[in-house]
Amino acid sequence: MQIISCCTILFILLLNMLCTGKENKDGNIIFDPPEVTAVSGLCALISCTFTQGKTQLQTVQWKVCNKPSECKTIFEMPNRRRKQSETEQIKWLEPDLSKNNCSSIIKEIKEDEREYAFTIVGHGQNSHNSNVKIIIQDEPIMYVPLLSEGEEANLTCPAPFPCPETPPEITWWIKTREGNIIDLKDNIITLITSKILYLSTLTLTPTSDLHNATVGCDVSYGSKNISTSGTLEVMYVKTLRILGNGKVMEGDTVSLNCSVESHPPSSDPVWSFNGTTDIVMNQTSAESFTITNVRKEHAGVYGCMRTYRNKILNASITVVVIRDTNESKVNESFSPGSENMPLNDTRNTTGIEDFLNNLDMSKILTFVAGMVCSALIFSVVLCCYVFCHR
Repeated sequence: MQIISCCTILFILLLNMLCTGKENKDGNIIFDPPEVTAVSGLCALISCTFTQGKTQLQTVQWKVCNKPSECKTIFEMPNRRRKQSETEQIKWLEPDLSKNNCSSIIKEIKEDEREYAFTIVGHGQNSHNSNVKIIIQDEPIMYVPLLSEGEEANLTCPAPFPCPETPPEITWWIKTREGNIIDLKDNIITLITSKILYLSTLTLTPTSDLHNATVGCDVSYGSKNISTSGTLEVMYVKTLRILGNGKVMEGDTVSLNCSVESHPPSSDPVWSFNGTTDIVMNQTSAESFTITNVRKEHAGVYGCMRTYRNKILNASITVVVIRDTNESKVNESFSPGSENMPLNDTRNTTGIEDFLNNLDMSKILTFVAGMVCSALIFSVVLCCYVFCHR
């Protein structure tokens, strides 16, 4: 047991000596972050710290690498020829090397300059270097979630913020399918800044009118502008309706249409008649059907059911069948010599027939009673007249 403990202690001491010796011998360079996003033609801020270990520092260098094996020195400090901390492409932010700060601004990033190397050079040509990658981004990356009508959502547009000398300005815009520009003053736009990017968030409550509309994000770095755009996809459903005539003459044709506007599309309709789906009809399409030669048994309530994202949509319409009350039609005949003159004039006979049809028993009795009373009164008057002239 004691032998195992001693071996363990010796191993830990040996490992500590090896690690300590390596740390003291070699330098160390840290980039934060290790990758920087930049816009071509603009500058980039490289945050950098270093330690030189036991190596006596002689100089530090910045190199640009088109390929890992093809690097050229673009900055050296201290420079025996020029005692300055800025060149045409590099601005050294901390001239005091004892502070171990290698942060720099690289100006006018070019498309073919994607990697930069920082090198610590000590006496005896001992050197240690590390690379930082530059990611060129010439348009913002916009994130648009799947939208639902009436539900608040956040659209984000991160823009590179590689250089404090040119902070970006981000603006949003929305153009409808008809080409109208939406005013976004009633929406919330927030901005979060960091040392590597600007993040603009548009808080939007979409409607169905914004489906397939175009949303854009414009970023301005002074005279340098980058932009991007995308299409809004809004999930929505309108009210289910049955279109058609609710009143139809007997013998005519009735056509009903079950219509609903939605995205994504709803299921095919299921029709019912007076609560049952066992109806006989001549279907013309998935959304409509037609009944020809309508009879009185076709009158009733017609229903339509569709499914939208597990939601049941229902609508109904009541169809009334009207019967033709003019069952007996008079066939008009015309004389050969008079085209518009009827052969038989039935106006007088029609009046007499109407008078006779309107007579009833009570009217007849009233008429007879009146005649009897009149005869009695006339007889009394006549008798009085004869008696007085005797």
